[in-house]
Amino acid sequence: MNIGIFTYGTRGDLQPYVALALGLMDKGHKVTLSATEDFKGFVEGFGVTFQPLWGNAETMMNSTEGQSILQTENSIKLMKYYFKVFHDNRAPLRKSYYEAISKVDFIIANSMTLPIVSTIAEKQHKKVALTYFMPPVVPTTEFPLGDFDFFNFPWYNKLTYKIALGFFWKFIKQDVNEYRKELGLPELKENLTTYLDNQKILDLYCLSQSLIPEPKDWESHHKITGFINISKQKRDENILEQTPVELTEWLSIGDKPIYIGFGSNGVGATEKFSKILTDVLEKTNERILFCTGWSVFNNLPTHKNLFVIKYINHEVILPQCKLGVFHGGAGTLATMLRHNLPVIIVSFYTDQPTWGKIVERKELGVHIPVKSLSTDKLISAIQKAQTDEMKNNISAIGQQIRNENGLDNAINEIEKYFKDKLKPNN
Repeated sequence: MNIGIFTYGTRGDLQPYVALALGLMDKGHKVTLSATEDFKGFVEGFGVTFQPLWGNAETMMNSTEGQSILQTENSIKLMKYYFKVFHDNRAPLRKSYYEAISKVDFIIANSMTLPIVSTIAEKQHKKVALTYFMPPVVPTTEFPLGDFDFFNFPWYNKLTYKIALGFFWKFIKQDVNEYRKELGLPELKENLTTYLDNQKILDLYCLSQSLIPEPKDWESHHKITGFINISKQKRDENILEQTPVELTEWLSIGDKPIYIGFGSNGVGATEKFSKILTDVLEKTNERILFCTGWSVFNNLPTHKNLFVIKYINHEVILPQCKLGVFHGGAGTLATMLRHNLPVIIVSFYTDQPTWGKIVERKELGVHIPVKSLSTDKLISAIQKAQTDEMKNNISAIGQQIRNENGLDNAINEIEKYFKDKLKPNN
């Protein structure tokens, strides 16, 4: 099969799709991964064919407006900003998607790419499978959407999903119908997600059922497969993922460090993090490996117990750490739990608070919303996350995650779905 994978967002959003691409390639499929231009080197470093989409995700988040939005720590404002950028640049964005989709026969997409991808796929009569690395947004009576977990009873739970999907449709409706008209497709009167769900499109949530069990009232095209990740061997083969000699030496001369990294999320709060980092180094003997990600820090402390780097190979480095402090992205969470690391989630927006609540509820770590983050709270959380009880819980969950075979499960579902769609009666 000639498969195109489409994602738009941060490195954390991209990495699981690299794993999926590599898994599909190992099964003999031709795979092209499409993301913003800034990820070309990263993707091709794994031997995966890359097709650029318009834009630069890091530049967008580091813009003056992007930093201003991030500082509000408001999910709705962030979503509106994303879709405003997409709307303002819809012509080159749509063109890049159309060129990419025209080169493949089958499509794997996520929510950020769905408004454009689903439109082009319908025009070109190509089948789409959806994959997500966030808590489910498929309506169920069993639990509410993460942002609305004030109550938990059946009718309320279903209502929470309806509200969230209504917001999503409100943001994208104008652009979706404008593009559908441009391509000669009828205007949608109903929510795009409802329209696609009625077609029984495969809908995979690549998450661990040890954290979010698959609801019993879901229809069969919705599934939770288990986390997927790039293997250590594949990451070791990527020259861009090689561990710097200086970091290897620093790791070897002392106790296991605490990993701290917020990916793209720390962009709007660098001064706050620099102050807290300085305080933790002064008040404790902890060694800290700090990953800056997309953030630009001008005033980080210099300390023998601090090593600063932009990115690291998580599969290689995290097993050499004793604790992870991060924003709560699902991919990084999966890697930490798989390597038995207690976690401290400093959540910013979108699905991060939900993962933070899940981690606390299952006693796998501590959740601190970024608005309430302080030096004292972080030091207290570091101590709490390293108790024997917490470590035992982590060990049990880690074993479950390692046994799930999430990548194989996802690939099997995708292959079966696309092959079924090739049958004459479909």
